[in-house]
Amino acid sequence: MTNNIRNILKIRNFFRILETKECTVRYIVEKPGRLLMQNIYCNWLRYINTKTSKYMNLFSDIKYFQETKKISLPVGCLNCTIPDFNNNITIEYNLSEYTHVNNLKLDCNIYVPKQDVMQYFIQWQRYRKFWWSSITTTPSLFAINDIKYDEDSAEVDIVAKYPWGQQIVETVKISPSQLLKNSSCLNCSMSLEGALLYILQDAQTNQNKEQYLRLHRKMAPYKISFALKCEESKDKTALQELAKLLHLRLNMRNISSWPPDWSHSSESQINENLHMGVTYTAVLSQKTLENGIFHLLNSSTMLKEEVHLADFDDYATLLFSN
Repeated sequence: MTNNIRNILKIRNFFRILETKECTVRYIVEKPGRLLMQNIYCNWLRYINTKTSKYMNLFSDIKYFQETKKISLPVGCLNCTIPDFNNNITIEYNLSEYTHVNNLKLDCNIYVPKQDVMQYFIQWQRYRKFWWSSITTTPSLFAINDIKYDEDSAEVDIVAKYPWGQQIVETVKISPSQLLKNSSCLNCSMSLEGALLYILQDAQTNQNKEQYLRLHRKMAPYKISFALKCEESKDKTALQELAKLLHLRLNMRNISSWPPDWSHSSESQINENLHMGVTYTAVLSQKTLENGIFHLLNSSTMLKEEVHLADFDDYATLLFSN
């Protein structure tokens, strides 16, 4: 397990190790890693909202929730510690206990009538398992452990079953509510930086012999990148300007894109994108300057399709609309 964590922290462009001791490692999450964390958080928040919006109010501020006097059950409340995704994030990991020293928690509390709590408990552990399965490339990786009962509470762990052993990724718990009378509290709790490592563990496990990083397209920090395939220097300059324009147009559509190192060969540019887990690579060539057509490489299938520059913005939006 320790070796797997160290291997993940060596993934290019995602992390920078600051200090390694016998039992701990401190590291900085670089921009691709922060984008992946942000995708995890946004997807988590969207999923929670989807499952609650039709039949309960969901509060994002615990203070407002506590000050609100008239509350009808069921009702939910988020309690999250969210970092600034625009700046470097420093994290410390305990190698002996396989946990982070300072967790960035994603907590959701749902208050329900006491008589309905078991129904919600069974339902939400399935919801949370499905969510984990929906953001990785190995849906069968996740399972629900046996329920652990206490005198007036119960909890269950959602685990990832890796080849080297299982890891708890989230805990779902029910207990009597201390906040609202005649109610019970359902709590779903997970670690944001933990989720980052769990997803990268799965992506690394699914690597092929070239060690391409396989990320789910919903989670990939960069959806589209570029590669320039040309021989003439003047054409390369023109293609660089075209790639910069496409990069800008994608960002205007809120589709994150990654500009590789143009000084490398086209093959090296493509490999760099695949090692980053980029979902698609737009391969621009001299023919693109002539007829506007380029090849779009799918990192999952390694198949190419022809796309015209005039259709690219709308097509890219369609690819990532769901």
